[in-house]
Amino acid sequence: MRYFKNIRLFCTFYKSFILASNLITAFCITCFWKFGLNIFVGIFWFKIVTLGFTYQLINKYKSKEYYYYLNLGVSKISLWGVTLTFDFLLFLFLIIYTYKFK
Repeated sequence: MRYFKNIRLFCTFYKSFILASNLITAFCITCFWKFGLNIFVGIFWFKIVTLGFTYQLINKYKSKEYYYYLNLGVSKISLWGVTLTFDFLLFLFLIIYTYKFK
């Protein structure tokens, strides 16, 4: 039961920046579709940098919400680790899928 509670907490946290993250991923996929494998290094580092900016922005504006998650047993490090890893893996999956589809 604890496992599902944590997943729900991670999803709730991820909702705070899912729109921005998906727009950035869509932009990267569109560029990859148009320009092919030549632009992969650029969009890879663009995604990494924007994940860093997202971290800084959310960390600044939603710092009080960490107490909510901490009271429920989820640390700030695990929140960011799980959500950023999921977002980046989703990005890589979509890049691979786009490459195979194209």
